[in-house]
This record gives sequence, structure tokens and C-alpha cells, in this order.
Amino acid sequence: MFKTLFLRFLGLLLSITLLLGLMIPEVQAARLTGKYYEDSMTMIQTLRTVLSEGDPAMNPEEARAEAMEAIQEFAGRYHGQHYDKLQSFTTLRTVFNTLASQYRMSNRPLKPEQMERVLMQLDRAEVALRREG
Repeated sequence: MFKTLFLRFLGLLLSITLLLGLMIPEVQAARLTGKYYEDSMTMIQTLRTVLSEGDPAMNPEEARAEAMEAIQEFAGRYHGQHYDKLQSFTTLRTVFNTLASQYRMSNRPLKPEQMERVLMQLDRAEVALRREG
């Protein structure tokens, strides 16, 4: 009886572990696919959402943290000489540097001029992506 109960408990524990293990990579993989064009477009949309209207469920600090996490993940995956030659990449890198310096140096939101410039650069990066893709 103890052996049967133990085996059932072990089976249940293994099932839960497998389910959680399958769910967590899907959430992480949902952000970056490994395809530069798709990931860049997703990044542009994410940054526009965070910068323009933001998510009403998130406070500004969470929005900044989300933006910084997305930037770090993108920069960690896409770097090197192959991407340096792409206009879309260099434009996105300019946006990342602008946002990263603002978010690291102060807790204040972007100034309207900075916001306008960043959104304009995101538009340019999107146009360059369409041209390159």
C-alpha cells in the first residue's frame, strides 16, 4: 500500500514538473523566435506599446523594467558584424541606447522631445526592416 501511494505521488510530481517545464520555455520563446525580421518587428511593437500608451495594468516602473528586459534579450541574441551592416539594426541600437541611458540614469519618463525622436527612429527602423526583408 505504501509503495503504491508513493508511486502515485511520484507520478503526480513528475507530471506537474513536466507540465511546468513545457509551459515555461514557451513563454520565454514567445518573445524571440530567432528570426531577425520577426523579432525586430516584435521589439518595435513592444517598445511602441510601452512608450506610447503603455499597458494600463502596469505601472511606469514595470513598463520600464519590461522595456529594459526586452532590450537586453534582443541585444543578447543579435550582435556582431552580420547585424552591424543592417540599417534597421543600427537604428534600433540607437533607440536602445537612448532608452537604456534614460532608464538607468533617472526614474523620470522620457521628455516629449525624446519620446518623439524615439518613436520616429522606431518608424525608420520599421521602414528599413521592410526594405531589408
